[in-house]
Amino acid sequence: MNISEDSRLKNREVNPLIFWGVITVALAVSLILILNAVGVSGGVYVLLLIPIVAYLAIMGFFLMYVSRLNKERSKLLSERIGVEQGRAEEFARLNKELSDYAKQLFDKDFELTLANKRLQSLEQAKSKFISVTTHQLRTPLSAIKWTFHMLLKENLGKITSEQKDFLQKGYDSTQRMIAIVNDLLNVDYIEADKSDYNFLPTKIVELMEGVIFEFKIPAESKKLDFKFIKPQNVLPDLKIDPVKISMVLENLIDNAIKYSPDKSKVTIYLKDDRINTADGSVEVVVADTGIGIASADRDKIFHRFFRAPNAIKIKTDGSGLGLFIAKDIIERHGGQMWFESKEGAGSTFHFTLPLAKR
Repeated sequence: MNISEDSRLKNREVNPLIFWGVITVALAVSLILILNAVGVSGGVYVLLLIPIVAYLAIMGFFLMYVSRLNKERSKLLSERIGVEQGRAEEFARLNKELSDYAKQLFDKDFELTLANKRLQSLEQAKSKFISVTTHQLRTPLSAIKWTFHMLLKENLGKITSEQKDFLQKGYDSTQRMIAIVNDLLNVDYIEADKSDYNFLPTKIVELMEGVIFEFKIPAESKKLDFKFIKPQNVLPDLKIDPVKISMVLENLIDNAIKYSPDKSKVTIYLKDDRINTADGSVEVVVADTGIGIASADRDKIFHRFFRAPNAIKIKTDGSGLGLFIAKDIIERHGGQMWFESKEGAGSTFHFTLPLAKR
């Protein structure tokens, strides 16, 4: 039943007090006529009429009370119907809003799916471009490097000291360009998760000694106190990728030498941490007394392409990719890399390699 129907029914209702009043008057008139017809005296007439009228009056008031209750009930019912209708309208409005939101979410999800596909296509195109470009660059750069090498070794004839200095600068620049190209290719492999790892049982001490030997000449040219401190006990073979770990060591040692002043100190440690760790590991430490890292730059030091301002000031070469690549290599071996540094006092880089079998 709606509100308009309820109103029409109300209009049709007859006031029970009026109805009962009409009945009372009719009964009273009928009683008077009957009493007159049978010749009842006036006193008896009054005695008979009073209780009847009183009864009829009481019943009238009772019916009026009942009528009022019915009106209150009708009013409450109407209000309830109004509330229910309001709830139904609110529910319909909310349902429509939810449907609209669901459609918007579906549209956004569809747009994100398309954007993700476009991004994947761009990443693939970028990866292909870097791969092709780096491979095409490495071949001529390697040829240039070997040309410089042959000239420096005087395989093509004698050269003056001035020519030698000039050729050495060209050789060093070409070597740095090759390193940058290799870094770019390594970053592309990391981002595309295409890096191939060849884990082999490796004697870590021998591996480190081979890498460190390559840096003796640059260390001597700066008159550095250059040391390798290894544990006294024999370490078991580590199952690692020796090429990748060599890259990490080369990057850390090269940075230590490059950012250390002449006659300063660079020390490489190999520590046996099998006692201090649950699964057993070794820790490699490369410490220098160079320019250090400012506190504002420490959170960004492992970000790709990041070079600290104090490193740029001393005009050293670098791509800002070495530490990014090194950290990824160590983490793929199940190890960790971290550092401590104080600007103007030097830096100490650490990394661990687990002994657990792969």
